[in-house]
Amino acid sequence: MNPKTYAHVDAFHELFTKLRAEEPVRWTEPDGFRPFWTVSKHADIMEVERQTGKFLNDPRLTLQSIELEEEVKKFTGGEAKLIRSLVDMDDPDHRDYRGLTQAWFMPPNLKAISVRVDALAEKYIDRLEAKGGECDFVSDVAVWYPLRVIMTVLGVPEEDEPIMLKLTQELFGSTDPDMKRPDATEPSKR
Repeated sequence: MNPKTYAHVDAFHELFTKLRAEEPVRWTEPDGFRPFWTVSKHADIMEVERQTGKFLNDPRLTLQSIELEEEVKKFTGGEAKLIRSLVDMDDPDHRDYRGLTQAWFMPPNLKAISVRVDALAEKYIDRLEAKGGECDFVSDVAVWYPLRVIMTVLGVPEEDEPIMLKLTQELFGSTDPDMKRPDATEPSKR
């Protein structure tokens, strides 16, 4: 549960190698969090992903401390999350909401924007080359290129990139002190 675990690559791999060997599907009960299943083998994860009727995203896709869940419930009047996004949904809602934009991602429509996506790829490769052989790949390329492609597909103008990145990071990194909104620790004060 400690995010610092993921910063120590060797220790992280050692931990998950041990889990895969000894307890590939483990009931995990960390202090301050509701229990959850840890699934550590790729094949098992893929099996879970195939069984959408049995393994659900809602009501809890992301892990939050019990303390934060309770604060959010106070703020929302009972819901354990502030925003319900597509990745939090199960069928039939997931299918219905996905259907709203699914046509945009079908091969003929993607082919229509492929020239723009290819040009974006070249732009980011050029940006990478301009760094002179050294860069922070995440902040210089990996964050911006996929965001720009998605924004292109959805028709969002390039000048909105900074706000879209900020909103995305706040949504998916709400418990990360570097990503959350300044007042995100106290939802009841919003």
